[in-house]
Amino acid sequence: MATDALVLNRLPAPSGEVALEPGDQRPRVYFGDTAIDQLDFDQAVERIREFLASGRPRQVVTANLDFLSIAERNPEFRAAINAADLAVADGMPLVWLSRLRGEPLPERVTGVELVDACCEIAAESGLGVFLMGAGLGVAQAAAERLRERHPELRIAGAYTPPMGPMKRREEARLIRTIQNAAPAFLFVALGAPRQDFWIRDHLAELNVPVAMGVGCTLDLLAGTTSRAPEWMQAAGLEWAYRLVREPRRLWRRYLVNDLPLFCRLLLSSARASRAESVGAVA
Repeated sequence: MATDALVLNRLPAPSGEVALEPGDQRPRVYFGDTAIDQLDFDQAVERIREFLASGRPRQVVTANLDFLSIAERNPEFRAAINAADLAVADGMPLVWLSRLRGEPLPERVTGVELVDACCEIAAESGLGVFLMGAGLGVAQAAAERLRERHPELRIAGAYTPPMGPMKRREEARLIRTIQNAAPAFLFVALGAPRQDFWIRDHLAELNVPVAMGVGCTLDLLAGTTSRAPEWMQAAGLEWAYRLVREPRRLWRRYLVNDLPLFCRLLLSSARASRAESVGAVA
């Protein structure tokens, strides 16, 4: 059941190239035909500040290995990632693969930390944030935790849509609610690719400067699920922690879809690295 708001295409370019706007020269790293921005956390936050200053609606994607796996099977999702205004690497496997290829991503940029940074910006500037998605009551609980961390933060709304596709009337109501709330940030937690497609499809009419797909971030903020211990995060084993906690839900994602892709990308990256080494010696 949906909860009330708190009252308290671009097409891909040919040959796998990313369609850039005139003057857009931002560095990216390709994993197959999927592009991820080559920046660190501070640079990602600065990019978001630029989005706010421009006032034009922008989409942010927090990509991990599972995103690449889905994008490999779903060209529409690959196009959505490549067309996003910012796609950060929210997964250590992407960082490892980029380093092996000699095109290193500076670091992992996690969705939960990026959301927290956005809320800090919003609190400092008197801007609103809108939380959408996750399970019943999770968005509201996440809103309360964020207010505890950032007392000046203005929560423009929190909404949990029903499971499965939204009916046209409910979706229209949600869009009007977001428009009336006029947040600077919209965080959508519907899981990939649904969250990213929803943002892409409605970005222009929502007129929100920064709309970001955030996956399980609202659950983490609300405390309904927990992050791995810091040593596992540093070792890139957060996926293993989640698999142990939710094996029935996640085993296929990690073991059937993601792991084979990681092995293929690892092999192709190793081959490319060896070829470059041989070329340099010659």
